[in-house]
Amino acid sequence: MFNNTQRMVPYGDRILEHQVTSILTSDASSDGHSPATRSFAGSQDADVRVIDEEFVDQQLFFVTSYSDFDKLAHGPRGHTAKHTLRVYRFFTDGSLVLLHMAGEGSNVINPAFSRFHPRLNVVYTCTENIEENGQILAYEIHGDGSLTEIGHVDAGGLSTCYLTIDREQRHLIAVNYWDSSLVVIPLCKETGEFMGPVQSIYDPRQGKAMLAAAKSHGGVNHSMNDESTIAQRQVDPHSHALVLDPFEGCVAYVPDLGKDLIREFWYNKKEGKIGCEFNVLPSGMSTGKPDGPRYFAFHPKFNVGYVVNELSSTVAVFSIDRELLSEISHAASLGLPMDKFKGRSTLKLIQSIKTVPSAFPTTLNTCGRICVHNSGRFVIVSNRGHESIAIFRVKQGCGSRGKAMRGTLAQVGFFHTRGETPRHFQFDHSGQFLIVANQDSDTIAVFSFSLTSGEIKYTGNEYHVPSPNFICCCPMVDRYSDDDDDNQAYEKVGYTFPAIEDNVSSSVPTTVVFDPTKKKLDSQSELELARQEIAELKKQLSQISEREA
Repeated sequence: MFNNTQRMVPYGDRILEHQVTSILTSDASSDGHSPATRSFAGSQDADVRVIDEEFVDQQLFFVTSYSDFDKLAHGPRGHTAKHTLRVYRFFTDGSLVLLHMAGEGSNVINPAFSRFHPRLNVVYTCTENIEENGQILAYEIHGDGSLTEIGHVDAGGLSTCYLTIDREQRHLIAVNYWDSSLVVIPLCKETGEFMGPVQSIYDPRQGKAMLAAAKSHGGVNHSMNDESTIAQRQVDPHSHALVLDPFEGCVAYVPDLGKDLIREFWYNKKEGKIGCEFNVLPSGMSTGKPDGPRYFAFHPKFNVGYVVNELSSTVAVFSIDRELLSEISHAASLGLPMDKFKGRSTLKLIQSIKTVPSAFPTTLNTCGRICVHNSGRFVIVSNRGHESIAIFRVKQGCGSRGKAMRGTLAQVGFFHTRGETPRHFQFDHSGQFLIVANQDSDTIAVFSFSLTSGEIKYTGNEYHVPSPNFICCCPMVDRYSDDDDDNQAYEKVGYTFPAIEDNVSSSVPTTVVFDPTKKKLDSQSELELARQEIAELKKQLSQISEREA
């Protein structure tokens, strides 16, 4: 087992500050007056992909639930599940049908994060347990919703909370929240099965005991956001995710919820190891109050990343230094020492924006999930306490003073989730429906999502699920295809849409109309929507040309 003895920087050893940038703001209510860059279907910049109906019909959702609240760091208020694994079929009218239940609560305890393989019909899930090491289970998922376990391994740490598959699909990286350890497990690229136990581990505490106690031993409930809870919760590091850069796959970004930091590591993708720590930087505005970074998400086209801060109810927007990433990747390929990159960050904070209304008490809310819509137009965050989905429009152009504002956010609105504690949510692979897991009201609710305005509307579809905590979209693919392109099957899933300017006229339809009696997309409605969007964009371009003339 790989034993990395490097010391992670403790919070408080030195003052951490962001580089000052001229566009660093605390809000993003305006974006200047310059016209946004647009792309039309068929243009060189447009990247439009269409889903084969065969894949639409085979879209499954893998939903997990909590079964033992006493073994968790936080405190759910719903009902424990007797079966912790559920598989649903999704239909294009926004409805779900339950196909399969598995995972006896006493055998699969508290599965709480899942990852669908990008190329195979394999789903991985991990268990949360602060008393015993987590378990990572791999299942082959079949078209009828049934699951075949193909392996399980020890997660090498407590309260496993995140899984990542590396770019080469030869390693699975797991994050353990309670003891903050990062572990790498070898995968078989052909089948997705585990090739052995943990092959490397990064322990930020260097074997030292936790300072805070678990709930069962007098510790605090990590669901709370009051001063006494934070005083205990923030004395230890708590890694909550690990996201590899999508450009080179050689830098791992780890939000440390306990220390209010984003940590940057070199990931040795050849050997499957977490290497040296390059840099640490604050996850927010460094106001002196806790931020609690939870997740990190990249924009699909811009050199921008988004961090959701659980405790401060903010999204921090970072620009990405692509040149430095390339330099790191090149040095690694030559086998050069990585120490030369210490103290150099690939991130620069450019914006921080609230996820709840300005008058709402931050102490009554904690953020859940963040994701970037696959069109690249919107960022979505769930609020636990405010019980809402916050939606932000991604700015596609530049500010009026010529400063780079691309990728920064402007608020669209807040939408109630029809339940309590929306811990997680997931889009269907068309990006037109949003499924929300309301943990403490024991329900999942389905909303339609406007591709134009970003607004969501309740479909009326709601399903009883005890303590749901994670929804994983599993679009079924032909795993026996002879195609050698590893990414082709993955790219068939989901639409990528050309950009539309932020101030699109309200005359453009905001939703696609679906016929609930059909199981296929209403292609005529979808075509009409596209035509109207293009007509509106041409009108705007004409007006701009007239003004410039």
